[in-house]
Amino acid sequence: TRDTFEEKIRLGTRRMHCDFAFYIGGTHDNVAELPELERLPGCAGVKVFMGSSTGSLLVPDDDGVEAILGAISRRAAFHSEDEYRLEERKPLRVPGDPSSHPVWRDPEAAMLSTRRLVALARKTGKRVHILHISTAEEMVFLAAHKDVASVEVTPHHLTLDETAYTRLGTYAQMNPPVRDKAHRDGIWAGVANGVADVLGSDHAPHTREEKDHPYPQSHSGMTGVQTLVPIMLDHVNAGRMSLERFVDMSSHGPNRLFGIANKGRIAVGYDADLTVVDLKRRETITNAWVKSRAGWTPYDGVTVTGWPVGTIVRGNTVMWQGDLVTPSIGQPMRFLEAL
Repeated sequence: TRDTFEEKIRLGTRRMHCDFAFYIGGTHDNVAELPELERLPGCAGVKVFMGSSTGSLLVPDDDGVEAILGAISRRAAFHSEDEYRLEERKPLRVPGDPSSHPVWRDPEAAMLSTRRLVALARKTGKRVHILHISTAEEMVFLAAHKDVASVEVTPHHLTLDETAYTRLGTYAQMNPPVRDKAHRDGIWAGVANGVADVLGSDHAPHTREEKDHPYPQSHSGMTGVQTLVPIMLDHVNAGRMSLERFVDMSSHGPNRLFGIANKGRIAVGYDADLTVVDLKRRETITNAWVKSRAGWTPYDGVTVTGWPVGTIVRGNTVMWQGDLVTPSIGQPMRFLEAL
């Protein structure tokens, strides 16, 4: 609702260390208000869950998704898993065994939903942004539909594979799931050939208490913001992607897709938002280093090459050598399509 959205903006202003924006959740109940809600100051657009994940936001049916796309004008973001297939396959979950998570939420659940979504985007003439792609098949399919669909990938789908469930248990559980090496390779192929547009952290800072419930009562999601740069710089150093491609997917790409005003480029008239990195610095990521109150990372004990030394927001040095050095200055971002 407008009230809950504006309260989030109020809570973030001059409390967050970076500039920020939030999605407005698209539901069956707020379709009529979405044309107004998607243009609220600080709104990045509408986000829709086609498959159940965290919380109560869910629009599983084509009619509901079509109504939302028909109502709005900006690019809408989607968690793309087919809720009907997820319901059918729930008996495949094995109590106490999180490695059954990708069996339950199988590749076809993602592919079914993404096919439906692209068809609805074509029918309504709207643009969709598909979040956290987890399958090789979706990457191949979306290569033929870039005119209506943009694509996000995450560091954990690019880094982890099925062995993570043995090492991390429920701490590797997320939606859509981390899958096997073949899917990871397929996602990397989508990065290499340009199907993938942007990197997202999908940061979901569940507490240890929430993650320690026995599967499937355990919560899905993992921390991701603080580790995004070091994990991806390690991939850059390993030759899996160029530094330029990383910059494009983390800065220029979001600016292009969402029309973020004055962000995403080093150019006259743009905000001086910069991350200073040491490409050859080797560090070991630890749970103790994580600033999130969740207090853990799936990369605990992982040594990487490439490290963020400092963060500058609108010309203000906010972080330097691991310490926050400036009081919070975060402001809601502006969007060209919302002005």
